[in-house]
Amino acid sequence: MKINKERPLRILHFILGKASKDRANGVNQVVAGLAKYSARAGMDVRVIGKANSAAYEGEVIERDCFKVVVFSRWGAALQQAVREAIVWADVVHLHGTYALHNVWLGWICDAVDKPYIVTSHAGLAPERKALRGRVRKTIFHYVLQKRHLERAALLHALTEEESSDIVNLTKHCRVVVIPNGIDLEDFPSPIPRIPAMSPQPIRIGYIGRLSREKNLTALCEAFSALEDISEDLELLLAGPPSPEGETITKAWAGARIKFVGPRFGTEKISFLGQIDLVVLPSLSEGFPISAAETLALGLPMVITRSSNLTYFSKSDSFILCESTAFGLERGLRKALARRAEWPEMATRGRHLIESKLNWAAVTTEMLDVYRSISRSEA
Repeated sequence: MKINKERPLRILHFILGKASKDRANGVNQVVAGLAKYSARAGMDVRVIGKANSAAYEGEVIERDCFKVVVFSRWGAALQQAVREAIVWADVVHLHGTYALHNVWLGWICDAVDKPYIVTSHAGLAPERKALRGRVRKTIFHYVLQKRHLERAALLHALTEEESSDIVNLTKHCRVVVIPNGIDLEDFPSPIPRIPAMSPQPIRIGYIGRLSREKNLTALCEAFSALEDISEDLELLLAGPPSPEGETITKAWAGARIKFVGPRFGTEKISFLGQIDLVVLPSLSEGFPISAAETLALGLPMVITRSSNLTYFSKSDSFILCESTAFGLERGLRKALARRAEWPEMATRGRHLIESKLNWAAVTTEMLDVYRSISRSEA
């Protein structure tokens, strides 16, 4: 296959979802950012999604600078669209692990000699396997997924920590590390905040899915242990309804811990505007976009080491802690003790976003990767 270097690179993304950046699903937010800024760079981008809520088979949804073609069923229409798009593409970008549809797409790519890249989105982390389906995932990996990953032109890790999970489970693979980002157009420079010293409550906030791996029970335990703190504290938890969320709500909702429901788009920005300190307690993450959004908004943050941000900790723009209730309590106490430093921390966090962790910068790196595997000299 010979690619004309004078024409735009043809890039195909396949995802579960509609590439909406206003949802808690991080994979959809990643594709929304990469597709938008790839198109702005002059690339030819297609996104195909599988979502039960598609209005009809092949529904076309207009996004910022690109379109998403969505199907509700794994039927003939979706299969035909995928095969045609893979033949058209120079590079196919797959997202996620332990997904039979990705193995199927990889087979098609192999059959027509098209390079594909797989972003694992922290799916290979041992913590994820421990949380859900250890035996089932182990069998799936060694029967189907390992070969699929090892035949990819490239495996993409979001963090240095995640690259270790990848190389420990695959052999002879080319791995690249490129972080997530946020769209700076959605996050203009924040107004510097001065920590309030009045009697009003200090609002500690979480926003994201209310699921087991987000570790909210440990967060609630840690927050409850701060009863000796002289300041008035309040914990606000925002996220869409879920079975795990209902269980946590029944156990912990009260005067000091409040669940405020889902917050997306402008409501998310408004919610974070009311928060003094953000805490992200996850047991396993691959660079959460919510962390980048927090830094972009100029908010101090406590985040667990298992969220895979340790290589950015030298920026001193957030407090790093362990994911146990004890570790989260220590992190919250440390953050509250450094309350006077929050504006300086926020400034350093914003600089980190503007210099590296934004979709314009991230996409520039990713496009170089796409070109390197596009077999332009083949």
